[in-house]
Parts: sequence; structure tokens; C-alpha cells
Amino acid sequence: MLLARSEIIAGIDIGTTKVCTLIAEISEQGKPTILGVGSHPSKGIRKGVVVDIASTVLAIQESVRQAQKQAGCEASTFYVGVTGEHIASLNSNGRIPITNPNREITAADVEKILEAARVIVLPPDRQILHAIPRTYTIDGQEGIRNPAGMSGTRLEVQCHIVTGATTFLQNVRKCVTNAGYRVQELVLEPLATSLSVLLPEEKELGVCLVDIGGGTTDLAVFVEGDIYYSAVIPIGGTHVTSDVAYGLTVALEEAERLKTQSGTALLEQVSAEEIILVKQMGRDDMRRLRRMALASIIEPRMQELFELVKEELEKADCWGKIPAGIVVSGGGSQLEGCAEVAEQATGVAIRIGCPRPVGGIGETLTHPSYATGVGLINYGAQQFKPTDEPVVPPTQSFASPSGIQKWIADWLKRIGF
Repeated sequence: MLLARSEIIAGIDIGTTKVCTLIAEISEQGKPTILGVGSHPSKGIRKGVVVDIASTVLAIQESVRQAQKQAGCEASTFYVGVTGEHIASLNSNGRIPITNPNREITAADVEKILEAARVIVLPPDRQILHAIPRTYTIDGQEGIRNPAGMSGTRLEVQCHIVTGATTFLQNVRKCVTNAGYRVQELVLEPLATSLSVLLPEEKELGVCLVDIGGGTTDLAVFVEGDIYYSAVIPIGGTHVTSDVAYGLTVALEEAERLKTQSGTALLEQVSAEEIILVKQMGRDDMRRLRRMALASIIEPRMQELFELVKEELEKADCWGKIPAGIVVSGGGSQLEGCAEVAEQATGVAIRIGCPRPVGGIGETLTHPSYATGVGLINYGAQQFKPTDEPVVPPTQSFASPSGIQKWIADWLKRIGF
């Protein structure tokens, strides 16, 4: 039997509007149970890029403190989500001959071909964030998922390569390090989010994930179960808030309240009789305003966002590869009318994606704003590999003289000598 074993893993989602930390326990079977969650407003990130290290460090520390207090345990190493306009992706191929005398493909061969796929020409200011194998080919036979142990003379791989700006990634690491913690791995946020909101059947059929954050919208396309394309659109929920603040002459805090409490992305859903109360700058009293005025500000920005999504998919030749449609997640997906305006702009089926339940308090983290955080925990659970060896009960060993002598002494005692 295996020794009972658990391990603590944690994830930090450093967003434009908040830093969210989740701490989980991983069972010996690799299943996560979320023990604690913490969240703190973030003002040091803009469009996925660190603009104020000190502010971001404080937000990380407070978020982690809350999560550790609820979890009743400490975490020192974190999977950290990254996004931003600097993120780019491409698909790369690798090819190697199999030189083993028996032509069997080993784990070393798989590692070697992944390294071959990573050999791409990059500017000196960029680095590889992920190299994700999509499919392998052995001697012309395509569609191989795991080639280790199979036989062949030539092995090929198709890899999805995600890159980022080195300085931006270093700044994210620096924030976590300055907060007193260590980065286990930087993880592309839409890749993490997909692990919490997409169904395996959707990934296999072909689906696009659109994760609307505060400063950016992450996009990832999955084909035949694997990631095929990823990109970042520099528009998010804060842009909608800014539009409302400018259009109604209100403070950003009031604009955010109006957006979340009374906002809608679809003007046709609002009747002319609906009235909202607005606190404008420089006035103490609340002003009465038709809700249609608010909707007329929000709808164009949301239409623009999903039109950009469609353009991005068409530019990447992915439009015909998503028969399962688009799954919209993130805090921005909770805006009333979001699914309807997305369907109007793209013409495909739309589903709002919420995190699938995870053990522990993860059962309650079903709001789309937790999708990336839960996804980081799921990503960490996938990396978990039990290392405990089976516990063998003590037995009499005949491999040494002392073992033989003890066995003889016990036998003589049993027969009366």
C-alpha cells in the first residue's frame, strides 16, 4: 500500500482589479481540495502589465495572508497567472530520428523532440512561457497522443509555443519574490482558466474560450482536445467602467457601481420607463437618469470587444475550427446581456463559463471571477506526481548472513532446540 500523502499547492491570479490567491491540498491521487481563498484590490497592474511594483507586492501579501488564515496553513510557492498584450503564440514542429537499436521510443526521445520544437528564432527581449505538445506523428502515422513505448524510425511533434516579453515576466516574478514567496511556474491565464470552465467534449470538438478580465480579454482556441491558438485583446471590464465614468460624468467608483448593479450590454432589453439614481461629481444629491442612457454607453464597447474576438479568430484561421462555439468567462461575463451581445456580434453559440466545483470551499467558488484562480489550482494538480514508494512490510531476508542466522535460530526454537 502507499503511504497517505498530501501536498499543499497554491495559485495567484494577479489581475488588473484584484489579486486572488487560492490554497489547496492535493491528495495522493492528485485531486485538489481548496482550503482557503483571499482577495485584495489591485492598482499596480494595467492591461496585465506591472506598473507599480510596491502596490502589487502589498496586494499579493494581503491576498496570501487572507488565504493562509482561512486555510490554516502556509504556502510559500505559487503557480502565478500571466497575461497582457505582450503575450504571443505560434505553432512549431519538431522532428528527430529514433536511434535505439530496437526502434523503441523512450521518455528521453520525447523530451528530446520537445526541445527540438522549442528551437525557434526569438527576439532577445522575448522568452518561451509554454511549449505544449499537441500531437505526435510516428513514421507518418498522425494523431499519436503519447509515443513513449511505441516503435518507429522517425518521431515528429506539433507544439503550441507561448512567448512573452522577458522584462514583463521578470517584473511579475519580482513582485511575488518581493512579497516573500517563490514562483513555482508562470502560467498563461487562458490555459489555466480552460481547466476550470471548459468541458472535455468542447475541447475535443473545437471551442474558443474568451476570458474577460479587468484590463484585457484572454482568448484561447482548443482543437481536438489541445490548445491550438492563444491571444490577448487589450480591452476589458475597466474600459467599460471608464466609458461610463466619462459618459455620465461620474467618479470611477460610481461608474463601477452603476455597471455592476444596473448595467446591461444590450440596449433592447431596457424599457424607457426604467430609472436609475446616479451620483455625479460635484453634486451631493442623487440624479435620476434613464437606464437606457447607461446601456447606450455599455453596448458599443461590448460589441467592439466581441467583434475584435471574431476578427482575431478569422485572422488566425480559427473561425471554422470552433463548432462548439464560444465560452465566455471572467468577471466581465457577468454583465447583463453579455451572452446575447456576443452572439449577435459573432453569430455562434455562446455559453457563460463558471468554474466547475472543486473539493473543499471550491464548491462555493462558482463565480466566473474565480475561474483563473481555480484553474491555477487544477494546473498545479496536473503537475503533481506522487513520489512515495510502496511500503513493504518487514520480512526475513536471506540476502545476508545475519538474515540466514536469524531464520535458523527461529526455526530451531520452533522445533524445540
